[in-house]
Amino acid sequence: MAARFPSLAAAVFLAVALIASPGCKRKLTDANLSCVKMDMSPKEVESILGQPTRLEGGEMPLQAHVQMLPFQRYVYQQNGKTVVIHFVDGKVAGQDGSFSK
Repeated sequence: MAARFPSLAAAVFLAVALIASPGCKRKLTDANLSCVKMDMSPKEVESILGQPTRLEGGEMPLQAHVQMLPFQRYVYQQNGKTVVIHFVDGKVAGQDGSFSK
């Protein structure tokens, strides 16, 4: 039973987070884009924006080191507009674009 607790706690946390932000429904809008926060996981972003139009990945260099870090980009496209969500180490590291501009 103890092995289930972390999964149950994570599910409860996600449910509370989604309820606490009622303006964040799965839709490509700037209001939902503003619900995407630094350090969110790809699954958390998908719970807000849905599946990306395109997914990219690779490695990027650390600025202060020679080490390379794996990255992922979620690309969302709608009505000629593009939004890119950048992930490093499985967490949101930044975003570019807008659905309304």
